[in-house]
Amino acid sequence: MKLRSLIRFGFGLGLAGLLGLNANLAAQEKSHSASEKTMEAFGKLKPLQDKKDWPGMRKLLEDLLPTVGKTSYDYVLIQDMRAKLFLQDDKLALAIQPWEEALKLSDQFKYFDEKYTNDIVLYLAQIIFSEASGSNDRALQQKNVNRSLVYLKRYLASAKKPTLETQMFYAQLLYQQAAADPAHINQDLLKQAREVVEKGMASTIQPKEGFYMLRLAILQQQNETQEAADQLELMVAKFPNKKDFWPILMATYLNLASQEKDPEKQRPFYIRAINALERAQKLGFMTTPKDNYNLVTIYITAGQFSRATDLLHAGLKSGAVESTIANWRVLGSYYQQANKELDAIKALQEAAAKFPKEGMLDLQMGEIFRQMEKTAEARDAYRRALVKGGLDKPQVAYQLLAYTSMELDDWNEAQRAIGEAAKHPDFAKDQQMKSLKDHIDNTVREREEVRKLKEEATKKKTPASV
Repeated sequence: MKLRSLIRFGFGLGLAGLLGLNANLAAQEKSHSASEKTMEAFGKLKPLQDKKDWPGMRKLLEDLLPTVGKTSYDYVLIQDMRAKLFLQDDKLALAIQPWEEALKLSDQFKYFDEKYTNDIVLYLAQIIFSEASGSNDRALQQKNVNRSLVYLKRYLASAKKPTLETQMFYAQLLYQQAAADPAHINQDLLKQAREVVEKGMASTIQPKEGFYMLRLAILQQQNETQEAADQLELMVAKFPNKKDFWPILMATYLNLASQEKDPEKQRPFYIRAINALERAQKLGFMTTPKDNYNLVTIYITAGQFSRATDLLHAGLKSGAVESTIANWRVLGSYYQQANKELDAIKALQEAAAKFPKEGMLDLQMGEIFRQMEKTAEARDAYRRALVKGGLDKPQVAYQLLAYTSMELDDWNEAQRAIGEAAKHPDFAKDQQMKSLKDHIDNTVREREEVRKLKEEATKKKTPASV
């Protein structure tokens, strides 16, 4: 049950029996008595209550309030009833002022007994915290958290046996106060909050979910990552169908891995992250394309290239992983890292069939062919890439085409390709490319000169038969 509902439940259930009855007055110290005028007015509330006319009931009390002494028992009873009517009408914030005023006077003149006083103190703590939680003003929020904590500490100082919910509420307030400034976490308050939480958890066989979640938040703020992981393992074991716990567990193991510099020590945490994600998927959680892609990347990080490529390829084909050019290209690179160049080519060819106008796939194929020393196939791939287009840097494809053409002794194509590359503004900044172009141009010119000399020599040569 949410806090607002709990507050209304606590005082709301007793409202029907209190309105218009002497029980409301008799519930307080017998040494104090209300005036006949106040008792008569309270009696008029009952018909309005039957009609659920909360504004009418409040109006009656507000008209009565100026007619009684400001420190009188009547005044306190009226303010107390006003507060309860605000709760009944779900106007929690408006209940604070009349209750604080009634409590202040009761403390001074001993109007309420200890039990009723403690009830008001506890509900004030809860209402003020509820208002703090709903505020976007951080300064006001923290002010109300502090106010709430003052009331709660007063309650705990006199309560004989606080409920587990109250203990958790106390720990939550301490945590909120400790983490008010994210840049300056109050570790002493965090320690207090943790002690309260752990005491509450130890006092019951079945701690509620809120205790686990609050302890986890405290552990995270204390940078106790390993213990947070252990806590999460307990949480997913106890609450396996709480889908929000699983991503946190996976992220915690990844965080533990990032804290290790030794790859051998990182590996067990990556495996646990994988295990957490796969366990969640068996329960039907974390099955989005993004989650499936994350699983692949963790396998890669753990050095499991074969498993990663199988998962990614299957996911791209089934739709479990989003079928994008980028993801298909990643698949190709993963196959390369797994020393499966032919599988990389096949995957990229499969992708090219799905995206026939995307030259980046052919450009990547060309690079793989070139590494396999299949120069002719590489050149064909570069040609296709340039025809299709969609290249991030077309000049790179032209440069690669120039290189492969040179290797295949096709200097004319090499010259055309490097000429196209030279049209790009960045070309002039690359001295290596300028040198390559000069080399190709000089080679073509020299070869052309040699060709012409041969042709002239052939023309001048007299046939032997003449």
